[in-house]
Amino acid sequence: MVSLTLISEPFPGIDAAASRAASFELTRAIADTAPRGCGARLLIARDSGAPEFTSPIVEVEMVPLNASVLPRVWSASATARPLDGEFVHAMTPLVPLRNRADDDSSQSSVMIPHALGWLAPELLGAKEARRYRSFVKRAVKYADAVLAPTHDVAEALHARYGDGLGVQVLPLAALPEFVPAHDFPERRAAMGLPETYILTDAAPGPHGRLELLFNTLSAETGLPMLVILATPEAIEATTAAVPLPLRERVRVIAPASLRDTGALLSGAQLLLQPQEIIGAGYEVLGALASGVPVIHLGCAAVAELIFDAGIQVGSEDELRDALTRLLADPDELARLRVLADDRSKSFTWTGTARQLWELHANL
Repeated sequence: MVSLTLISEPFPGIDAAASRAASFELTRAIADTAPRGCGARLLIARDSGAPEFTSPIVEVEMVPLNASVLPRVWSASATARPLDGEFVHAMTPLVPLRNRADDDSSQSSVMIPHALGWLAPELLGAKEARRYRSFVKRAVKYADAVLAPTHDVAEALHARYGDGLGVQVLPLAALPEFVPAHDFPERRAAMGLPETYILTDAAPGPHGRLELLFNTLSAETGLPMLVILATPEAIEATTAAVPLPLRERVRVIAPASLRDTGALLSGAQLLLQPQEIIGAGYEVLGALASGVPVIHLGCAAVAELIFDAGIQVGSEDELRDALTRLLADPDELARLRVLADDRSKSFTWTGTARQLWELHANL
């Protein structure tokens, strides 16, 4: 049986937990859409929890290494030899690759989820940004197919590596953990959240532009609480960036699980995206799946994902005007919620899996 092998372990840092969960869901979809005589295999690290699959054509194989050492070990070409002859797909650039002969039967497709490593390295941290760029460079050099979740990321790759690089767009989808569930109200209550709040995952600084939201809250005292999604690594810096007069109107939360993130997304009135550049976009896709409209400041990747399920603004003043207008107009907000829900149906793991099978069939 021919198997399509998925690399479960993601590149460390931003979107890591979401990328791991995405690899599990894509594995299920790969099995559900597999051609006759084909199956799916998932590679996981020794210290990672193995998901359960009901399909008999899914195999889970453990790499005899901990996840933390994989970036160092997989940077060596020799570590790719156990995958010789395999069809391999990686959700991030963290994948063992090497130069192969033209008659080699191996196939590798690698998703480059974002361009933060070279366009906004401070959002990753200097060390992780260097490592991310290194693995992206290896993927561009050795992978049979380089993929991007949006045309915006594909254009960033072309700008860095030349138009001769054939990047294909393979859309991602909302994580199951982000789809509204019966326990989400209880999770929000446990986090002490009010019934009404607005949400962002922006970070402080010139690329994250979280400060624009602080300015908006300062100018409009009647706005609901702003909840900021932060990673555990960034929660202290993000909390410190909140102006003292706004401390009672802003909550910074590092969710304990992806389901907590889903609960936060589904309960928000709006998702605010002031940032110049985003990661893989899992939070945006999760917002759409919850019927939550998005306001953004011209981020091309966000505009591509949401289409008409939100509003694009061009300045801080326009952001403030759009936010106050929408929150004061329940009919318009309801209309955008319907559009967000409709837009979310454009992104499914089944559709992604079918495209991935077709891609490997054509390699």
